[in-house]
Amino acid sequence: MVRKYQPLLVGSFLIIALTFNSVILTYASESILFHNDNDHPKSLKDLKNFALSQINDDRKKYNLPSLFLSNNTAAQIHANELLKTKTISHITMDGFKPFMLYSFYNGTGYVQQNVGQISYVLENGTQNYYTVSDQCYDQTKFYCPIIDQYKAVSDLQHSMMYNDKLCCNDGHKNNILNKYHTHASIGIAYNDYYFVMVQNFENHYLRPDFTIMKNEDDIKLEARISDPDNFNFEINHVSFFLDEFPTKLNYEKNRDKNSYDFGDLKLMVSKPLPSDLEYVQEIKDDTYRIIEANKWELNDDDINLEFKIPDALNVKDKILTMVVYAQTVDIDGNVKDEISGDYVPLTSYTFFNS
Repeated sequence: MVRKYQPLLVGSFLIIALTFNSVILTYASESILFHNDNDHPKSLKDLKNFALSQINDDRKKYNLPSLFLSNNTAAQIHANELLKTKTISHITMDGFKPFMLYSFYNGTGYVQQNVGQISYVLENGTQNYYTVSDQCYDQTKFYCPIIDQYKAVSDLQHSMMYNDKLCCNDGHKNNILNKYHTHASIGIAYNDYYFVMVQNFENHYLRPDFTIMKNEDDIKLEARISDPDNFNFEINHVSFFLDEFPTKLNYEKNRDKNSYDFGDLKLMVSKPLPSDLEYVQEIKDDTYRIIEANKWELNDDDINLEFKIPDALNVKDKILTMVVYAQTVDIDGNVKDEISGDYVPLTSYTFFNS
């Protein structure tokens, strides 16, 4: 029996506001530069290593293993864009969600995102604030202290860990302390008066030489599980989600949401059952289907799966995302936590030419 669930990707954003009072504001005439890998590669590399050390220091307090720094570039590309737009969002201006951008830049794991910014704002006497970082360059009107990048990293990390309940229901904190994460790719972009950091937490449990082959509706996955922390994973099922193809309109519609998901769950693929048994959905729901795989070979850590996307599933002009879920089992093959049914996403893969 396979249960339906709609896993939300932990995604939330945090804003630390630096407020100040001033006379009437005018836009500065000076150009504003943003810093990226090409501007100050050494300092940016050092900042990312420092950000990772802050994450790992917090994980160590909870006896969690340290994360490795991933070389995936999606987080940095996203951070560069956020600095340009001054609008904090999980969605890029072209409509890409984090897992889409991650796959587009050859990501091979599963990703969950935190985003935070530090900027100068003006308050209007209520709870509303206006970002005015660009206007800090007009120093004839007022003075803004230049943001210290290392302090900005520390402040954002501290707020995500210890001041996150009211803001984001501990979404940032839970992401940082997820015991199944193995890597983090970090994007940092800033100018003197605006700082943004993107943390893409990754699950890497398939060895990098794995292959995913798609021929029209036929999909094959050949891989080997890498399990350095000895969770003892066993593949449970493969889910397929459909989402809107990324567009600028999607960005306008969804840019202010503080979380994101894979789209609509449409298909769950499980191992073949004996001829006298069949999968039964606990709750009748016609929005998704459970099908059996054509091939389901699990030998030690080797995975060899084949399945066919049903003709009834129309993927035209949609984004199709595959997520491979496992459960942790004991030495006898029994699920360790049967009550919670803790499904662990080992990898996700987005098909852009579906």
